[in-house]
Amino acid sequence: MMKFLDGVKVVEIGHILMAPYATQFLGDFGADVVKVESLEGDYYRNLGLGRKRGMTAQWMSVNRNKRSISLDLKDPEARETLNALLKDADIVVHNMRVKAIERLGLGYEAVKALNPKVVYCAAIGFGQDGPYADFPAFDDIIQAYSGLAAVNGVGSGKPTFLPIAIADKVVALMLGQAMLAGLHRQRATGKGCYIETPMFEAAVTVVLNQHLNGHTFVPPEAGLGYKRVMSPYRQPAPTQDGYIVHGVYKYEHWQRFLAETGRQDVLDGPLMADQHAMANNIAGLYEIASNEILPTRTTAEWRELFDRLDIPCAPVLQMEDLEQDPHLKAVKLFEEYDHPSQGRLRRTRAPFSVRDVDVGSDRHPPEIGEHTLEVLREVGLSDDQIAMLQARGVVRTFSDEDKPAAARKAG
Repeated sequence: MMKFLDGVKVVEIGHILMAPYATQFLGDFGADVVKVESLEGDYYRNLGLGRKRGMTAQWMSVNRNKRSISLDLKDPEARETLNALLKDADIVVHNMRVKAIERLGLGYEAVKALNPKVVYCAAIGFGQDGPYADFPAFDDIIQAYSGLAAVNGVGSGKPTFLPIAIADKVVALMLGQAMLAGLHRQRATGKGCYIETPMFEAAVTVVLNQHLNGHTFVPPEAGLGYKRVMSPYRQPAPTQDGYIVHGVYKYEHWQRFLAETGRQDVLDGPLMADQHAMANNIAGLYEIASNEILPTRTTAEWRELFDRLDIPCAPVLQMEDLEQDPHLKAVKLFEEYDHPSQGRLRRTRAPFSVRDVDVGSDRHPPEIGEHTLEVLREVGLSDDQIAMLQARGVVRTFSDEDKPAAARKAG
């Protein structure tokens, strides 16, 4: 844990992937992130592979460096205990539908009345000023709506999902920036704010960042789509023994590559008449490279040639290759640690390296309600008050007895 955000208090009323991924980075940077869960816990806790219910590999990958409290938010007394936590929060973030969070009494105006300096971030599916405001959203839906599935299917001729929750993760990174921007303003002025980060709008900005293309101009100078990245031949190219990705990108790259591979015919032809011709005919150049040139040598031979020509290239690694990759081993991206209830685990660390900043130990991904007692005491509840909430069944705690037997012995 890197202590850039030491003293910053974040309350996450989040579930599944988007808000939890964003707040995990704030936790990595040293913020005290309190994750508010229902009595059943975050739904993501039981999606994927786990040693026991409630602690899947997928859930743990986005919930380190947090504390978990478990409350029945429909219960007025339990919600009052949450209000005590919200009064002292710097940032509050949720990724629920706006009407749902407001029914719980946790909308922006309600939280602002408790805490005028709060940076309140709503990570939602669709902006609240549009006709889609109440539509449900998750990654597949946003990949479809935003054009991402269509763009990704250019090579195959049919819409295709990326096999990672790319919309959730990209929007989570934008959400993280929004939270930090709000925090900076809060620190400078003492004032809070509301920031809405809708998945649909955010994903569309990612897709059209390059592909707005001719529609950038009014009236349009050309159609949508940036030719270089839309080419169906902008794919890993087959070699004699595998695949390679080449970075033949600049006009000078193509000149060196075509000359070295004996394709003077292309170099002297209309596709390479000048830099503008190259840009306009990039799909044809990619097709020649992928279909006619690159299949003639092995991957190793191409890597040697590209290195000699100072042109970027890469072999196509499989997921199975990554844990043994020499660079990733050298920078220690994968690390093993002992989880108090799950035993020995492996994870990817936060992808940052820092100097001149204090660094402490990471918090392990918490069990449901692992820190309920701790946090409720911090906000001023007495043991008797907590016992009453427990007796009514509106809070959930985690005790040593909840650990698997092997973990209890080890811990």
